[in-house]
Amino acid sequence: GPTGAVRVPLFVVTHRPPEDVPENGVYTFVTDGVESALAQARQTAGDKDVYVMGGADLGNRFLKAGLVDQIGIHLIPVLFGGGLRLTEYLGDDHIHLEVHEVTDTPNVTHLLYDIVK
Repeated sequence: GPTGAVRVPLFVVTHRPPEDVPENGVYTFVTDGVESALAQARQTAGDKDVYVMGGADLGNRFLKAGLVDQIGIHLIPVLFGGGLRLTEYLGDDHIHLEVHEVTDTPNVTHLLYDIVK
């Protein structure tokens, strides 16, 4: 796992935890859903922020459950022809976003939005 300043607890949402988990690792494998993973992460974080990182499927699950306050999108100048879209399974409801911060560089535009509730 991570070392140094980035060695913080990480909660991995999974259907099956690995059979061989190293001792004194930073990973906690959560098999009972995103709500449980977030609750465990919040309890561990105390007054610090909790970040959700992962692919579109995980992002969809957190968004659909209404469990995030902000969403960050890192836009790169490449168009993919396939894959799972971030908002693939959100249903018909709209999620309203408000711009929090935009950082533009030649290789990527970082977009941070607050979710309006």
